[in-house]
Amino acid sequence: MNHILYIPCVGILLLLVLTLVLYRKKNYYPYAARHLLTKREYRFYLLLKEVADEYHYIICPKVGVKDLLSVTDKKQYMKYFHKIAQKHVDFVICDRDLYVLFVIELDDSTHETRDAKKRDRLKNKAFAAAGIPLKRITDIDKRQIRRIFP
Repeated sequence: MNHILYIPCVGILLLLVLTLVLYRKKNYYPYAARHLLTKREYRFYLLLKEVADEYHYIICPKVGVKDLLSVTDKKQYMKYFHKIAQKHVDFVICDRDLYVLFVIELDDSTHETRDAKKRDRLKNKAFAAAGIPLKRITDIDKRQIRRIFP
């Protein structure tokens, strides 16, 4: 057999391999489901739910700050929107009509870094400006949870 015939066969084979590789990359999604809350957050949620149920309140976990606050400065909208766009709060407590009553942040040792304190100050000021109480809690204790409810 002539060696010149191998060149087109190798070319076709390489083209097929390249096509398969590109197709697989196009359909590659490296995701897996995970629980919405950490173990600590879930333990807190269970106690929080007991108290919230007494008031007939609804708990919304892991809500984006951009879903709770709107930017009122239209001239500098993007500047202020970017400050809240990637942030979330741990729990939002709502009445039956989903009117936000207050927000809860479950703080732990990760909130002691300089960056975390800066993020926390931004949230504190933003929620205060919007008139939404932000309540910070560190201990997973039903008595402390009861104290944050009106």
